[in-house]
Amino acid sequence: MSEIANILIVDASKLARVLTKKTVLKLKENSNIFLAGSVAEAIEILSANTIDMLITALVLSDGDGVEICKYVRANQHYIPVLAISGDVDARVQDRLMDADVTDYLDKSKGQTGLEFFIKGILSPEDRVKGHILYVEDSRVVAHATKKVLTNHGLTADHVLTITNAIELLGEGREAIDKYDVILTDYYLKDNETAQWLIEYVREIQKINKIELPMVVMTGDENEKNQKQILKSGANDLVLKPVENDILMKKVQFQIRFKQFQSQSSI
Repeated sequence: MSEIANILIVDASKLARVLTKKTVLKLKENSNIFLAGSVAEAIEILSANTIDMLITALVLSDGDGVEICKYVRANQHYIPVLAISGDVDARVQDRLMDADVTDYLDKSKGQTGLEFFIKGILSPEDRVKGHILYVEDSRVVAHATKKVLTNHGLTADHVLTITNAIELLGEGREAIDKYDVILTDYYLKDNETAQWLIEYVREIQKINKIELPMVVMTGDENEKNQKQILKSGANDLVLKPVENDILMKKVQFQIRFKQFQSQSSI
């Protein structure tokens, strides 16, 4: 993601800040790195600078890293936000992954995991293979989007309705192996919404955000509604009218993140 230039790293540990900075510069040497050791320091930096990416620990001396994430969402343009935590699995299972965070990285993944995440954000042009379940009720839009996906080396099963999507997901947790990501429009014909699909995957199938990411496209500019979609189980949003470049960056990242988590858990 070549436009990312200013990166804020927040951690109570000076050593952790230095190591994270080293990892970032290894992948993008011309990055402008800001360092903070607390919520207060981070917000002071954010109030005076435009940031393109945030990497923060959750446990800080004066509060929770999520406070910084919320400040970013309220005061900056959309940026990727990574929260580093020692209890990712618990947060996923208990549905505590805050909507203001793009993704969480478990501390146990170490610098390898951190480098993987950062590379996925900074170098999305690297090819990634994956299979997508794509829900879109317009055949014209679907044809154009599938062409974009194919040009980036991705394959997709396209369906027109939530009912069709549920049929393709299969029984139990079959969908985890079948698909790398679900990409869906939020508002569909006959008053269907992606909320039905999100609830089916997260609540009925019990498949969490790491096991099967979901990217939702929406024309709703209401931030409260957007946050609700994320909080209910979507990993990320793409605002309409859709810019193909942004769509691909988000889809590719979610595929990379799922594949990394799957490989590192073996």
